[in-house]
Amino acid sequence: MIDYHIHTNHSIDAEGKLEEYCKRALSIGLEEICFTNHCELDPARDDSYICFNGRREKFTRQGLLRLQDEILEQKRENRNSGLSIKFGIEIGYYKGIEPRLHEIIDGVELDFVLGSIHCLDHICIDSSREHTTYFSKHSAHTMLVNYFQTVEDLVKSNFFNAVGHLDVYKKYGIAYYKDDIDEVIVESLQRIYRMMVEQNIALEINTAGLRRIDQFYPSSMIVKYAREQGLDMITIGSDAHRVEDLGKDIAKGLEYAKSFGFDAVYRFNKKQPIRVKI
Repeated sequence: MIDYHIHTNHSIDAEGKLEEYCKRALSIGLEEICFTNHCELDPARDDSYICFNGRREKFTRQGLLRLQDEILEQKRENRNSGLSIKFGIEIGYYKGIEPRLHEIIDGVELDFVLGSIHCLDHICIDSSREHTTYFSKHSAHTMLVNYFQTVEDLVKSNFFNAVGHLDVYKKYGIAYYKDDIDEVIVESLQRIYRMMVEQNIALEINTAGLRRIDQFYPSSMIVKYAREQGLDMITIGSDAHRVEDLGKDIAKGLEYAKSFGFDAVYRFNKKQPIRVKI
């Protein structure tokens, strides 16, 4: 099994050292893990940080290279353990990020680049503190239209290997909007999936939804549309922010994927996809 969505204490909202995650991965039988710490670059926000030894630093290319060195050290230490370790990153997308992204990641030896939407209008909609600021100004329909338009922009940028937790707006949206949150912006979603197929961008099955809203990200309805548009590339991740959540519900997530007809999951090496039969 693999886990392709992991945050360590290098992310400002996570805990646990690289070596602790590696030991945990070995103890629970994971074959490959990919560290995907947060990369938030929005100049309108105050969350563009990377952490080392408990201290926050502004997110820079130099900081990312330092993280790369730490992950390479873990690779060396685990070279005979049977655990494969990959260096990824989760980028919080906003329209216009592309020039800044070039500055940050060009020349960095990333295996996997995960693109996610965390913010709309520079407001974090999957934050317990911020989501009401955005939701209170928009109906569920308007929020969803805006969200999926931003996902379209993410996919069009062609920077990413996969799209993370596609319907993460449900994390707080279910309680706030009730049943209105289940609307699907069908035409937008179909366009997104067609572009993902054309560009070989994977859809993430994110198991953190089970811990938060008792359903996977994305929901079954949204995954069905992916299959209808011919998408067959998926990744899978626990979105762990604590060592104890590493690998959580990955086996269930693979069964979930199989129920829609997926017969493989993808891992990555130097941003190149590698098919692994489920």
